[in-house]
Amino acid sequence: MRKLYTSVFLASAVFLTGCNGKSGENEAPPVDGPVVELSAISIAIQNAQGDTQVSFEQGESATVIATLTDTNGALVTNTTVTFSTSFGQLSQDSKLTNSEGQATITLTNPEALAGAGSIAATAGALEPSTIDFEYLVSTESEEALPSLSLSLSLNGEQVNNFKSDETVQLISTLVDGQGQPISGEIITYTADIGALTPNTALTNAQGIAIVTLAGNDQTGAGIVTASYGETDVIASSRMNYQVIASDETILDDVIRIGYFDDNGDFIEGAIELSIDGNIVSAGGTLGLSVDLVDSEDAPVTIPTSVSFSSNCVASGNATIEETVFSIQGKAKATYEDIDCAGLNGIDDVILASVSLNGVTNVAQAVISITGEELGSIEFLSAAPETIVLKGTGGQGNQETSTLTFQVKSSLGNPLAQQDVEFILDTTAGGIVVNPVIGVTNSQGIVTTKVTAGSVPTAVRVTAKAVAEDGSTIQTQSDLLSINTGLPEQRSFTLSTAVRNPEAGSINGVDVDITAQLADNFNNPVPDGTTVNFTTEGGVIEPSCLTVNGACSVTWTSAEPRVADHRITILATALGHETFFDTNGNNIFDDADGSAVTEAFISAGFSRITPRADGFVDMTEAWRDDNENGLFDAGETFLDFNNDGSFSIEDGLFNGPQCEGSSCGAQGNQAIHVRRALVMVMASSTALFTLTDENGVNYPTGGTETVVDTLSFTLDFSDTASQAMPFGTTVTVEASAGTVEGTTNFTVPDTLEPHSIEFVIVNPPLDDPAIGTLTITITSPSGVETTIVQTLDLP
Repeated sequence: MRKLYTSVFLASAVFLTGCNGKSGENEAPPVDGPVVELSAISIAIQNAQGDTQVSFEQGESATVIATLTDTNGALVTNTTVTFSTSFGQLSQDSKLTNSEGQATITLTNPEALAGAGSIAATAGALEPSTIDFEYLVSTESEEALPSLSLSLSLNGEQVNNFKSDETVQLISTLVDGQGQPISGEIITYTADIGALTPNTALTNAQGIAIVTLAGNDQTGAGIVTASYGETDVIASSRMNYQVIASDETILDDVIRIGYFDDNGDFIEGAIELSIDGNIVSAGGTLGLSVDLVDSEDAPVTIPTSVSFSSNCVASGNATIEETVFSIQGKAKATYEDIDCAGLNGIDDVILASVSLNGVTNVAQAVISITGEELGSIEFLSAAPETIVLKGTGGQGNQETSTLTFQVKSSLGNPLAQQDVEFILDTTAGGIVVNPVIGVTNSQGIVTTKVTAGSVPTAVRVTAKAVAEDGSTIQTQSDLLSINTGLPEQRSFTLSTAVRNPEAGSINGVDVDITAQLADNFNNPVPDGTTVNFTTEGGVIEPSCLTVNGACSVTWTSAEPRVADHRITILATALGHETFFDTNGNNIFDDADGSAVTEAFISAGFSRITPRADGFVDMTEAWRDDNENGLFDAGETFLDFNNDGSFSIEDGLFNGPQCEGSSCGAQGNQAIHVRRALVMVMASSTALFTLTDENGVNYPTGGTETVVDTLSFTLDFSDTASQAMPFGTTVTVEASAGTVEGTTNFTVPDTLEPHSIEFVIVNPPLDDPAIGTLTITITSPSGVETTIVQTLDLP
């Protein structure tokens, strides 16, 4: 089958009807009467505006109209027409013809696939009538731009030639995308021959601008152009014209167009081709030639513009010199195919036209462009790249993915009407690809959909096409992940930017808290997964939505505060328990073992280490404020099953991919996965203990005797014996002797209090001295805790 281009130059190959009849509701059954002998059935496709159309975007619907006639050419009513389609979905498979002999149904594309197909309609014993159509990848419609027309007028008549001593008017009309006049805009003109007066004009209320063009005693052929747009040209129009000598006679006779054959006979209405047989290979070129003669077959020697066009050129799939000037009555142009032929080849009609004094004559030639050879298949996209198990979709989760491929010819052009077969590399859990065979549209694009099964896995789709010589080309899609769409407990991470902020008595200190979640393949959970937060102390934003598997909230220091300065922050999300798959089927079943319980995992403090089998059974989530790994009365918990009490482990695997005797109930196939962390709302003031090597504690203000050397340990913490704030500095200085060891220290990001060690040295050759040991602990906000001791160096 060859591609069909609808054109003003070609009669449609399929009888297309209007949509002026009834909507086609089923009417009463036919009554007894003369037997009607069916003769013909035609089929047409229209868009929502009732215009004939065969290309639609993925979301559009189309109206299919079948018209039935008898042997006398009369319309046949109340007769069943049966429809079928190879692509998309029909509103009905059969319909009675109405009073205008039409049966009307609707074609939709509910899966939003891209590709091509055909619709067949038949009635009685008639051979089916078919029509091809296609769905293209949807694109955003562009706003229609203004348009500008241009004509030359002499004494009120349109012309394209005038004498060198004459003056013509250049008349332009500017309209918007809806065809309404645009007033008050500047139109700029240029002309190759003659003089413009002026070269700009303003459009009036009818969108019309007028300037004059005088021959100015110049002769020759040229182009006049009108353009709209101050900096960038928005709309323009051009036309060819000719200025002849003032004493030359303007040709009033009609111009005939054709060519002289080898016998010298003029073949009117035909274009001479540079090839024999009118067959052009895909991507090939050919020469075109026409002769212009008057009514006596004499060549028209005046340079005259000839316009060339074709269906393929109009669609952008071939090129041609659109306008050439004749030389001594002959005009030549070159035609080049770009990608018009497609897979099956195409017939293209080339037209050459010439106009004189409002009369246009046309010559034509029909060429056959051979089909392009199959070259390659490219994988373009999978949207989305991750889908969830069948039955687990919801907001932000999809159970199907649309895969898009493009078929190209050996010339690199998109190849239409090519069958493509789709093959899954696994069908685990009931994965389905549909359609299994698709047909490329005019963009060379074809799509299919992969629907998840019940098993988490990774899958690829192979797209395969067979050439006419039986050779096969194929390609594979990128890896498509099918997972639960839910985070699993083992793949939940919670972190804080600072574990020991200076927040014991300072309000408004902000710390970022970040959650990272992944599924059982350790792929990021779908964007938009909700993570909820609760805190024992300070305030925290209630939730965040993941992007690329992570999201963050801000914790801010404020009341409440707790006596030991240690607060627990709990993050939760809807997910499932972790299991260890012993048989590799990606489903928890009886072969995978039984429940394992660990208290601190349920509390959210511990990570799950890999095991040989089993699943980690979880309690309901709670905020373990006292960090003992046990739920205690009064601690905040999340009542997942809404029974009003804290529920312990149930011994069942709570997750969507489960078969066997250990599966949770239908409404209990998920849990609150959770992670918890501890932060210290550290005080600005420090507690300390200074101890020498003999175990003697020195209260501040005491005297320390150093004979040779004396080692010291400084233990320091905040006022609740927790870590001092992150960034706290400690300095050790002595005014007598020397200090060795740690004399400068900065508190890191930590939960634990710290200690430092240093040594006071009494140099043996120094004179006895009394000095001062000064230790300063300074918080980030500048609060200092100072330890001062007297040093006796005998």
